[in-house]
Amino acid sequence: MTTRREELPLGVPLGLLGASLVAAVVMALAGVPVVRVADLPWLVALAVAMAVVRVAAHRPGTTEGRRVFLFWINLGLALAAVWLSPAFGLYLFIGYFESAGFRSVPQRLAGMVGVALVIAVAQVGGPRSVLFIPLVYAAFVAVNLAITGLMFVLNRRREGLYVELARTNDELRAEQQRSATLRDQLVAQAHEAGIAEERARLSREIHDTVAQDLVAIIAQLDAASAAVDPAERDRRLSIVDAAAREALDEARRAVRALASPRLDDADLPLALDDLLGQWRAATGLAGELTVAGTATATGHDDVLLRVAQEGLANVAKHARGRRADVVLRYEGSEASLAIADDGLGFDPDQPHQGFGLRGMRDRLAAVGGRLEVASTPDGTRLVAHVPLGGDATPGEAPAEQPAPTEEDR
Repeated sequence: MTTRREELPLGVPLGLLGASLVAAVVMALAGVPVVRVADLPWLVALAVAMAVVRVAAHRPGTTEGRRVFLFWINLGLALAAVWLSPAFGLYLFIGYFESAGFRSVPQRLAGMVGVALVIAVAQVGGPRSVLFIPLVYAAFVAVNLAITGLMFVLNRRREGLYVELARTNDELRAEQQRSATLRDQLVAQAHEAGIAEERARLSREIHDTVAQDLVAIIAQLDAASAAVDPAERDRRLSIVDAAAREALDEARRAVRALASPRLDDADLPLALDDLLGQWRAATGLAGELTVAGTATATGHDDVLLRVAQEGLANVAKHARGRRADVVLRYEGSEASLAIADDGLGFDPDQPHQGFGLRGMRDRLAAVGGRLEVASTPDGTRLVAHVPLGGDATPGEAPAEQPAPTEEDR
């Protein structure tokens, strides 16, 4: 690949041409023997002809072939002018620049050699000079050809650097395009992952709140419909009314993706005590809350509250026990919530489907916590651990996860 060098402004060659003509006139009038006064009309005519050729070569839309043809016409006219006055050698030097810009390597080399041969005539002083002998002329030609060869090599090297730079720029643009495409893909994937994570979070939120409240409402309605005593039926309906309002509040809060309203005006121990009291009233089961250590906001109190909510709902739904005790412990760099029941237990090795334990593990893992589950025929104990002050990295899964267990346990 070769590139045509940028053209000089037309004023540059015309200015050199005018300067050469003035120098020739001065030399002729001064009596310099290499220029004769009688040749001045011819020099003026040649200068005008070369100016016309220059203007034609600089016309917009001139093709490369026409430009090369006009170059050789101009060089022939310049040879005639140099033959009459060596002062036109000043104008000829621009020929090196022009020939170096030809796209064809042979044309470029031929043009530079032609300029070197004609300039050598001017350098020895023209045919009227005492230096115009074959030996001196050959020496000047040799020097000019050496300079021409050096210029040719440097020009080729320049073109190689230009080609390499163009290739590097193309690769850089292609890499930028690939980077932009990859960035768009990563943004799209992150967007999709965020949507999936938010859907999973809302699914857990609804399951842990609204769904559990609806289960309690159904259970109380069944009990109310079977109750013979009006007072008992009214008590059950009152519980249903409270649970329905709680479910409505939770549904609204889930839509706004906020934490449980039970924590809005109370710390975690008070919220757990409130939750346990509602659970005892709704199920008729026994249970106590114990707080060990100094209560401290963990930054993940809403997660522990959801775990307690789900764990107690599982006890009422599956355990068939008589009580469930809750222990909230603050110790070291973590807080733990334990729920222990005296129910039938289940087989931890048996795979089951559901959102219960799986949802608890997902919630805890998202804040750097973990869930431990132990079950025997005498009861089940689950313990949720979260770091105090958000020391763990969110989203870090626990080192060991028990296998998924019974549906929603």
